[in-house]
Amino acid sequence: MKSIVTPLILAFLLLAAGAVLWTLGQAQDRIARAKTEVATMEFGAVAAENPGNPGNNGGHDTDEPERSLGYAGRVPIIGTEMTSDAKDARVTATYWLGRYDALALERDAGGAPVEHDPKVLLLAANAGYRASRLDTVDRQTALERLESIIRNYVDVLKTSVGNGGDAQSPEGHVLDDAAYNYEFAVRARDALERARSNTPPAAPAGSEPPPSIHGRPGGPPKNADASKFKIVVPKRSDERNDNPEGGQGQEKVRKG
Repeated sequence: MKSIVTPLILAFLLLAAGAVLWTLGQAQDRIARAKTEVATMEFGAVAAENPGNPGNNGGHDTDEPERSLGYAGRVPIIGTEMTSDAKDARVTATYWLGRYDALALERDAGGAPVEHDPKVLLLAANAGYRASRLDTVDRQTALERLESIIRNYVDVLKTSVGNGGDAQSPEGHVLDDAAYNYEFAVRARDALERARSNTPPAAPAGSEPPPSIHGRPGGPPKNADASKFKIVVPKRSDERNDNPEGGQGQEKVRKG
């Protein structure tokens, strides 16, 4: 009897270990696909607009990457890192899709951010600044928004330094970007405070649209007479048969 129980126990342990390793492998494969989709700018496959409905996303699994890890995300150390990577991929995709409202920072009763991942905090702070640029508001509202944005970048710096981040660490770019954006936001606030006008000037009727991230849109020159532009169109084959003679140009005068 003992000779049968021992192999059964070993077989069960091997089966359980195999199941755990298979689950971890599947989770790592999903994270690798999510990172690949972010790198190839297929953001809609990572950050779905309606999670849980694959029909709205070309047949892709639209559940949040963190939830798709299942039990693998509960494994100590390994599961925590995989969950963090999956969340970073989702937040990055959401940011580049322009869904800034979905990245608003949540704070506890004391005003501290609930999120502690420096990457997520930086993207949320950047999303707050991008969202503030989408509409025109009065001076006081703009100052309040800049104060909130500056506070978000301060939280990024505190969290990054608190986690042991520095310029030489793998996450050093988060600290550098947050410091640069913090100084930029502070200067923008100071410049707005020094402005005399309380309201932004209204755009005149018929004015050109504001520049996008790619610059100003092109168009014909202002006050230009389009009738002065002459377009030379080559003759069609039937026209060349009707009039095989070429045009008569002026005789070239030899110089020297």
